[in-house]
Amino acid sequence: MRNIKLWIRAIRAPFFLGTIIASLLGSALAFNEGKFNWFYLIASIIIIAGTNAGINLINDYFDHKSGNDEVNITPTPFSGGSRVIQEKLLKPKQMLIVGIVIFIIIALFGLYFVIFVNFHLIWFGIAGIILGYFYTATPLKIGYRGFGEIMVFLMSGPLAVCGTYFLFTGSISLASILLSIPHGLLVFEILFINEFPDYNADKIVNKKHLVVLMGRDKARFVFTGVIILMYLSIIIPVIVGILPVYLLIFLISLPLAIKAIIIAINKFDNEKEIIPAQANTIFLTIASGLLLSLGLIIDRFI
Repeated sequence: MRNIKLWIRAIRAPFFLGTIIASLLGSALAFNEGKFNWFYLIASIIIIAGTNAGINLINDYFDHKSGNDEVNITPTPFSGGSRVIQEKLLKPKQMLIVGIVIFIIIALFGLYFVIFVNFHLIWFGIAGIILGYFYTATPLKIGYRGFGEIMVFLMSGPLAVCGTYFLFTGSISLASILLSIPHGLLVFEILFINEFPDYNADKIVNKKHLVVLMGRDKARFVFTGVIILMYLSIIIPVIVGILPVYLLIFLISLPLAIKAIIIAINKFDNEKEIIPAQANTIFLTIASGLLLSLGLIIDRFI
């Protein structure tokens, strides 16, 4: 039991909900169009969660190799890695090997759908594994070169949401692309706000993500702007009639967004006091995804 709990901590399983929301959005849109399949929903959740697990393990390994997590003296419950390597609970090579094994298992599982459902699903799988592995892995080290947030947006938004929708329908629609944008932006925001408390450690090892490149003072306003953009990315398509009006139910999540923004604006340079902004960004991602999915379901019946 202790080993199970240790690996749950290592893969950061409690945070998977923020990413598997993508499968719910893609599935809800397919349901809205009368093309739902429970097996596909479960499969998409397994694939997205499994990929996330592999990414987290490999990310921890390469952040250890770069010295990033070792020099981080301000980890939070949401940032700074799982710390299992730093606390000598697991060996670095164990993390790397298990991460790669998880990728292989997910790839084999996904191969079933490539063979028996739609061959073109392979492109979503290849993109997910390559981008996920090289987020911190050499030689690309995407997260160290100022492109990590963009990669996370693409993986969690268009790739995951449209990939799930493609599994159900065999196509990519304008609606699926538009629905992928707010979720991608929110997962972008999770990563972005988590970079604030890691700022000093990341700067030491030359991890050039956006917060390091622009500084926390400017980054807090980017955080605010992206949340505003996220809401506009749904409101505008609804106003012009591209997306169902019932999606506006997601505006119920506004208090979470406002609270996260206020904390980020005022506590941007305090590693401890910014933690509630990290938590609220995760809650906002989950709440918005669930509410958008609910809006699609309501639209199907009304």
